[in-house]
Amino acid sequence: MNQLKLWIGIITLSLTVGSSFIAIKIVLDSIPPLFAFSIRFMITGGVLILVSYIFDRKSQEIKKIAFWRNALFISAFLIPGGHGLIAYGAQYLSAGIASLLNSTIPLWVVLFMFLIYRNKITNLTKIGLTLGFSGMIILVGPSIGGDQGLSLVGIASLLISSLFWALGSIFSSKVSLPQNFLLSAGMVTLIGGLLLIIPSVLTGELNLLPSYSDINFNLLISYLFLIFIGTVIPLAEFYWLLKVSTAAVANTFAYMAPIVAVFLGWAILAESVTYLTIIATIVILIGVALIVRTSENSNSK
Repeated sequence: MNQLKLWIGIITLSLTVGSSFIAIKIVLDSIPPLFAFSIRFMITGGVLILVSYIFDRKSQEIKKIAFWRNALFISAFLIPGGHGLIAYGAQYLSAGIASLLNSTIPLWVVLFMFLIYRNKITNLTKIGLTLGFSGMIILVGPSIGGDQGLSLVGIASLLISSLFWALGSIFSSKVSLPQNFLLSAGMVTLIGGLLLIIPSVLTGELNLLPSYSDINFNLLISYLFLIFIGTVIPLAEFYWLLKVSTAAVANTFAYMAPIVAVFLGWAILAESVTYLTIIATIVILIGVALIVRTSENSNSK
């Protein structure tokens, strides 16, 4: 696998995921979390399946029941377990803190790969993971140590969602799914969106939907951005990365996404970027580079 293509995929995925946390905060101010994410993923799934059909009309993979059964299994981890808990927990946390907690995904991937499949953890991987997580602490440490309190419900939701996402991404690379990565992503997200509507209805979210007069331009644009830029593109990239690399490499986006949130705050909200931010950026990128490099070396053997 060409390293340049791999890095382009990781960086693009990090940019779209990082910016999506800003859109999530805007959307969840008006729309109940589970319902908002259910519609988000049903539309995403439909779009990805349609695009996969346009590019490969002769494929018969969509008709195979085994693929749909495996997609149901995977989607339970990735969507209700992963994104459903992000939607719930993000209500109680800032976009930066939510993104930080989401950055623990690569740690869980490596740990679960060791516990479930007895994969060896190389010294370089250990260093890369340590640097990545340390960079996150440097990045948001001052805000965590400040006067503002952090919601335990929000923290628990984001950490548990990271566990589910890590397991889902590992199983995605192990079970049989369509060779067309767009179709794979579409099947998983469509089913996941349908699964999310169940707890949304049971918890009475339909009674909390905004009226037509409450839907403003910012909300509409943020929701469209979240669906197409923050979901369709990154999920397609994520499944492509799973196909051409490993679950650990595919999830390195979680380290760099918080950096995107910080710099978006600087560019859009005129927030200051301190020397700690610059140091954290360098540390995180070195950590990601070590993980990617180690994976490339192991795959080439």
